[in-house]
Amino acid sequence: MPILDKFGNPIQHHENFPHDLNVLNIEFGAGRNDFGKREYPCCYLTDLSYPQMLSYFREYNDDIVDYHFLDNVCNFYDSTFERKFDNIILCNPFEYGFKKLGDAKKFFDRAGDLLGENGLLHVIGHSNNPWCKKDAFDNFIKNEIDDYFSKYQFQLESYEVLSTDHEINQTYNFYSTGLNKITVPNERLIIKKL
Repeated sequence: MPILDKFGNPIQHHENFPHDLNVLNIEFGAGRNDFGKREYPCCYLTDLSYPQMLSYFREYNDDIVDYHFLDNVCNFYDSTFERKFDNIILCNPFEYGFKKLGDAKKFFDRAGDLLGENGLLHVIGHSNNPWCKKDAFDNFIKNEIDDYFSKYQFQLESYEVLSTDHEINQTYNFYSTGLNKITVPNERLIIKKL
């Protein structure tokens, strides 16, 4: 049975990464997750490598032994493509994000390079994850040290506390960096590029 997006259409694999300009959304660090493709159709899913998860996908298709949702491998910082997206999705990012002011500057400079005008950055994570918690974002926005200003301006568009009963946590499984342990996000930030 195919996996469907929120509009009831089968999720799509996009082979012409990153050159298909009809694909306006990208998720970095997707791992074994299908969130980006289901919530933001026409989405590239990427990670640093292709995961090896045989048993996880057998429930969808017994004939597939090395299945994943990724369209390609790439690094958020070192990707060489020059194009813009409407939405960047990050689910439980690790080792990139807004942990400290220096990290945040680097992160928002790169996010700004990739987002089009009024583009949105969607971050779902746990408040214990220093790379994506709202408090770290607030520290960056309130920062008054010139060396840590991004070359782009951003503002918090919305913030939502996610309970274990929230639709997102009931619909999706999110995994820690090793892709073995489920983590339950408790924060969702939508950040707009101005």
